[in-house]
Amino acid sequence: MNMGVIEPIDPVARYVPLILRLSLYVFLTYFLIEAIPIFFSYDPNEPWPRLLWIFRTFTFLPLHEGGHLLFILFGRTLYALGGSFWQIMFPVLWFAIALKQKSQVAPFPLFWTGENMMDVSLYIRDSQDMVLPLLGGHKSGHDWHFLLTKWDLIDSCQEIADIMYYSGVVISIVAIIGGIVWAGVAFYKSATPLAPKMID
Repeated sequence: MNMGVIEPIDPVARYVPLILRLSLYVFLTYFLIEAIPIFFSYDPNEPWPRLLWIFRTFTFLPLHEGGHLLFILFGRTLYALGGSFWQIMFPVLWFAIALKQKSQVAPFPLFWTGENMMDVSLYIRDSQDMVLPLLGGHKSGHDWHFLLTKWDLIDSCQEIADIMYYSGVVISIVAIIGGIVWAGVAFYKSATPLAPKMID
C-alpha cells in the first residue's frame, strides 16, 4: 500500500538565505545612510567616505563613462547626457529583467538605481559653481553645465538636482523595504512542508 511521507523542512535551507538577504539589506541601509548627506552637499575640502569612494570609483564612474562611449557618435548633447543616462538606465534594465523573472535579486539593482540618481543629482547641483573634481579636469567639459546652459535651465539647477536627489532617496528606501519584505515572504513560504512522496 502506498503511503504519503512528508519530507522534513531543512532549517539550514530556510535560515541561511534569510540571514544572507537581511545582511545584504543591512549593508545597503548603512550605505544609504552614509550617502544621503554626501550626495546632497559635496564639500571639496572633505574626503569621500571610503566605502562610498570605492563604489563611485569602480561602479558609478565606469557606468557613466561607458554611457559617453555609447552615445559618442550622436552629437555633443546626447554625448553629454549619455553618461548620466546610462549610469541610471543600466541598473533600471537589470531591475526590469530581474523583476520579469520574479527574482529576489530585483531590489538590489533598484537600490543602485536610486544611488546613481543621487550621484547624478550631485553633478547637476554642481553645474553652476563647478567645484566637483572631474575625470580629465574641467577642461574636458562639465556635462550638466553644458546641458543646462544649452537648455537655458542653469538657474534652476538646484531644483532639478533636488528632484533627482529625493527621487533617488525614495527609490533606494523602497528597494530596501521591498527586499526585506520579499525575503520575509520567501522565508514564510519555505515553512510549508514539501509535497508528500508516495512509497510502497
